[in-house]
Amino acid sequence: MNKLNAEKNRFFAQIAGLAFLNPFSIEREQADWQVLNLTPEAMNFADRLALIEDKLEVEFQELERQRGFNIGDYQGKTQENMRLAWLFYVFHSYRQPFNEHIKAQQQAGEKLIELAFARTIISQFEQAGFMPPETAHYIALLFQVQRAFSFIDAAVSGDCPAIYELRMRLWNNIFTFNPAWYLNHLFERMEDFSLLLLGETGTGKSLVAKAVGCSGYIPFDLATRRFVESFTASFRAINLSEYSTSLLESELFGHKKGAFTGAIDNHPGLFAKCSRHGSVFIDEIGDVDMPIQVKLLNVIQDRVYSPVGSHEQHRFEGRVISATNRPIAELLAQGLFRADLYYRLCSDVITLPSLQQRIRENPNELHSLIARLLSRVIQTPDEDLLNRIESKIRATVPPDYHWPGNVRELEQCIRRICLTGNYQVKPLAAVCNDGFALYRADEGGYLPAQQLMQNYCRFLYAELGGFEAVARVAGLDRRTVKKYIDWDG
Repeated sequence: MNKLNAEKNRFFAQIAGLAFLNPFSIEREQADWQVLNLTPEAMNFADRLALIEDKLEVEFQELERQRGFNIGDYQGKTQENMRLAWLFYVFHSYRQPFNEHIKAQQQAGEKLIELAFARTIISQFEQAGFMPPETAHYIALLFQVQRAFSFIDAAVSGDCPAIYELRMRLWNNIFTFNPAWYLNHLFERMEDFSLLLLGETGTGKSLVAKAVGCSGYIPFDLATRRFVESFTASFRAINLSEYSTSLLESELFGHKKGAFTGAIDNHPGLFAKCSRHGSVFIDEIGDVDMPIQVKLLNVIQDRVYSPVGSHEQHRFEGRVISATNRPIAELLAQGLFRADLYYRLCSDVITLPSLQQRIRENPNELHSLIARLLSRVIQTPDEDLLNRIESKIRATVPPDYHWPGNVRELEQCIRRICLTGNYQVKPLAAVCNDGFALYRADEGGYLPAQQLMQNYCRFLYAELGGFEAVARVAGLDRRTVKKYIDWDG
């Protein structure tokens, strides 16, 4: 048996500890400094990680020179520490190749592609003494970790406490707060844990849902050197407000040919398209009618459903992610949302911070957000343009402005400044309640009918609190109502 001295035992135990720490947490930062044996200083995560990777490389190369690394050479707690430390080392050796595979799979879509470095990494596991089932499991796990980090980091950017907390919560939602439990028991049972996202419109709930939904565990097949499913196919989404009640049931559960007029073929619904490794995202769930709520409850509770026009039962095995910008507590109190459905959706409830909260916590948050959003308009914006746009926003937008459209509104604000050189803040309440100003444009003249209808729908939404209610009062289709309310003009 290979024995380590006390110093190396301590080092590999520290690395093993890193493997189970949330990379977005303050605990991980503190542990990094302990591994590096350095006093905490102004160094970002990537720079700390580079130092740790260099140190790991030296230690494992020394083991290789001595007698080669084999997990069977260790026993007990030392073996467990060396297993985790070696996995940590291998993961960081292949971070860039894994990222390249993510990009390649995104381009290929649902078509499965071979892992380009599969032979190399499989051989490395074999030489380290791992059995084939372990090798397949760990490759799947390492790829999941890289996807989760990449997607969370891309979907949730910012430097305020609320964003730090959000990133940490999302990581825990994927791997749980105790990754040892996940690794040993839960990695293939996450369909039992639903996620409900709350937050104002424009806070990024859809982006967050996709980040979580594309980060599930997908098994790896050693024979084909491919993952059994593309992560691009593992996330299925539907926005309930886009469909009328009559069509919504078919979109969710599918329908059988001839079930109703126009049903000329069998149609698979959202739940049929989701695999056992995937997730469904049900957006605007706070606006759904009671009959659909009952059917959703049955699917989530019993894991079975029947397409419209059929008595045949199908099984749903995926995970459920849902979201609403409505105050869920009020909906429950008013009897507009079933309590039993809520308690099936709330294994984890995460509230996304508003833009106003983010800027209040860190005034510099506005600068980083403008830089990120501007890059969607201009591929490589220079610092001068960024500063000019930020100066214009700070000069024209009051410091205590609510930003009712949140990041989505800020993005349109940036676009408008790029087009017109200006952005005028006019709160929706003022637009809706300012007497005859309701009909007048800011630049003089009168508002077009589309703008009038938008103002009216937003006024009704503020009064009634739901797309369905606005549609009934205004005599419009629900999808039309949502279009007017979300329209940025």
